Amino acid sequence: MPNLEVIIFNQKLKLSYQENEKQRILIAVEKLNKKWQHFSNLHGKVSDLKIATLISLELQDLIDDKNHLNNKNKLKENNIESLKKEIEYKKKESEENIENIKKLKIELNDKNEELNKLDSILDDFHNELIQIKNNILKNNE
Repeated sequence: MPNLEVIIFNQKLKLSYQENEKQRILIAVEKLNKKWQHFSNLHGKVSDLKIATLISLELQDLIDDKNHLNNKNKLKENNIESLKKEIEYKKKESEENIENIKKLKIELNDKNEELNKLDSILDDFHNELIQIKNNILKNNE
């Protein structure tokens, strides 16, 4: 495992690392040193341990905030997935309803055609009855 010499909080450290972790370590060291500089007004007034503790508390707070945001994002993603599933279900239901409406329209048209035929037959029958009645009346005169 290779070693890396870094300076953290004005202290030289030798760290062992895996090859794929080197860049992450360098970025983390840079961030820690920036935090150290942020608290430069405390240097000489309080111990380095207290400054490191303040930095640790601040970083832990940031981690907690990040975890909270991640949890909120996961909840929103779950809600989005749930809504997508509901939309898909409603879409499928809607398509089924549209198919049923089409079938019912066809059935209604068929029934209307039957009614029109029946009306025509009844009209014919009615006309024949009128003719028969007229014939009977003529014959009785």
